[in-house]
Amino acid sequence: MTWLGWVLGTVAAVGLLWLALWAWYRRWLANVARKASEDSELVDTRLGPVEYGLRGDGYVVLHFHGGNVGHNGWFFLEHLVTAGYQVLTPDRPGYLGTPIANGRTPEEQADLAAALLDSLGIATVAVVGLSAGGPSAIQFAARHPERTSALVLLSAISQRTGLSDDQLNSSLGRLVMTPRYQNVAYFLINRMMHTMTAVSMRDFVKTETTYDAATGRRLIEQVLNDPAQKRQVLAMSDAMVPALPRFDGVMNDLRVQRELDELPFAEVTAPTLIVGSRKDGDIGYANSVNAHEKLTGSDLVTVDQFGHLIWWGDAAVTKEFEGRIEAFLERHLRGGEA
Repeated sequence: MTWLGWVLGTVAAVGLLWLALWAWYRRWLANVARKASEDSELVDTRLGPVEYGLRGDGYVVLHFHGGNVGHNGWFFLEHLVTAGYQVLTPDRPGYLGTPIANGRTPEEQADLAAALLDSLGIATVAVVGLSAGGPSAIQFAARHPERTSALVLLSAISQRTGLSDDQLNSSLGRLVMTPRYQNVAYFLINRMMHTMTAVSMRDFVKTETTYDAATGRRLIEQVLNDPAQKRQVLAMSDAMVPALPRFDGVMNDLRVQRELDELPFAEVTAPTLIVGSRKDGDIGYANSVNAHEKLTGSDLVTVDQFGHLIWWGDAAVTKEFEGRIEAFLERHLRGGEA
């Protein structure tokens, strides 16, 4: 074979490999886009369209999801479905089928959720606010007290909170802040999470915890040795794709987080349970303490775990605080029907 023939053959082989990879990516993207909304519904409320997921039976738990996921992030409350509750997770504005124009502020998102309840014929709910869904959950409880039987805040934002250097400068943080190639970037993240999970989780140690690298490696090993926790890690990676239909919501969440005004804590009358981690490297433990100090009569459960991702780490700790949530809801909700 001549030198020119070798070069042409190499170029052709690289080209064919690139086309095969691109075809794989396109098939993957079509598949995750289909899956993202195959178990959800879209309803036109008086304040605009809302996409939502509804799982389980029993008293309704209105779930304000965290950042990057959407209604697909319901699995963080899977234990409530098992315990006999119905978990309703609307896509907050900017996520999937709920347009960002429907509500950029926590107040607007709270009222949009109330409009969804009207459309579904649901009178009262327990409210759960998770991470970036915290401000909207608190606003819902304050603006619609007659519809709020109980409030649970999980690693929830409750005050103005800046982004850390690791969030801004880590590879994961830069991708979150960049609109270009969102789907391609998260395709790579998703595939890495599934094929090299332990390596991929090192970024989570940097952005979600305050642990050093050695402690982070021990935690990662602990999480991945627990089949239930590993399943949740992979479920989270799948709940973030496709990324582009969530981008407006993610960017709005980051803006709200950095510009948040004082929330109307004094207007919240529902009994409140708060769970937060002392090792939260994402929004910081101060958010949980702030909510506890300003919500009269609230209970605060403090854990360490995998920092902001309080469900990961010691399975016994997770089981204990989930049990406390279930007992809290049992105490305050079982006397009525949604």
